[in-house]
Amino acid sequence: MATLSIENAGKSFGDTDVLKDISLSMDDGEFLVLLGASGCGKSTLLNMIAGLEKVSHGTIRVDGEVVNDVHPKDRDMAMVFQSYALYPNMSVEKNIAFGLEMRGVGRAERKAAVEEVARLLQIEHLLDRKPAQLSGGQRQRVAMGRALVRRPKIFLFDEPLSNLDAQLRVEMRTEIKRLHQTLKATMVYVTHDQIEAMTLADRIAVLKDGRIQQIGTPSEIYNTPANVYVAGFVGSPAMNFFEVTLERDGDQIGVMLPAKLKGVDTPYFLPLPAGGQYHSHIGQPVVLGLRPEMISQATTAAPEDPVITCDVDVVEPTGADTLCVIRLAGRGAKARVSPAFACEPGDSMEFALDMSRACVFDAETGMRLYG
Repeated sequence: MATLSIENAGKSFGDTDVLKDISLSMDDGEFLVLLGASGCGKSTLLNMIAGLEKVSHGTIRVDGEVVNDVHPKDRDMAMVFQSYALYPNMSVEKNIAFGLEMRGVGRAERKAAVEEVARLLQIEHLLDRKPAQLSGGQRQRVAMGRALVRRPKIFLFDEPLSNLDAQLRVEMRTEIKRLHQTLKATMVYVTHDQIEAMTLADRIAVLKDGRIQQIGTPSEIYNTPANVYVAGFVGSPAMNFFEVTLERDGDQIGVMLPAKLKGVDTPYFLPLPAGGQYHSHIGQPVVLGLRPEMISQATTAAPEDPVITCDVDVVEPTGADTLCVIRLAGRGAKARVSPAFACEPGDSMEFALDMSRACVFDAETGMRLYG
């Protein structure tokens, strides 16, 4: 396995800068997910690591050695593609062994390596089949087997689960997680699916418009997002945002948040915890961010949590919990409550707000001030 370091790397196509000053580093055996919307540059960055795209500027190092000008076949990396890229006329066994055969590995050694990988991926019974006889999930396992059998320094995954249905994606996420725990391999994984990123990664790099917005553990990305973009992109349902003004009420600093009750806006002062770096913003507009689970039924409120009463517009049962759409600060917001406390649309209900986990962002720059 290997370490990976990228220093001020960029990629341009003509006058268009696709990636801008990308810097990150990975420890040996780490699982890094590159997360972002379509067009953010994450696949281009993966291709630069693999050597399939030339670096316009900057440096890529593997185990401390610069690989900018090293041919892809000599970088000792293996990539798993979204499209599987299997040879249709070859059996599963031959598909997995093909790369080893091209490298001159002997037949007995190839066979032993394929059998080991097949056991690891639980596809021993498929070795004699052709790709056309396999399901999508089985084909993806074969594609992973072809990468695993080489034992490369770094594994690269380019949205490998995008072509699978929802249930298969969940199953394959578990398989990939298990593989990483077993192999302790260095892996870079590209996806636009924030659930995949949260469940798989040791660390996540969130990209937007060719720039890294934040690098951190799933917990850091979710609980302490660097800016409004990260906060809104990660989380399902998304974080609720409210444009408010930072105010002082006696010794407390907080925001005034109107809640719609029987058609009338009722203002509530919501205090923010002491210690936030927002004192210089008193009297100025800010963006308050509250995840749906930070707005819940009042019966579960901590003593310090403010309680508001407001109308429920829409009720969305999800099984394990229920989402209530309520009106706060003139817009719809989602609250997450227990199914036992769900009410009917048009009812009024008390909600507790966990302000200790609230995020406050600068209204102009979008950068986090607190939370």
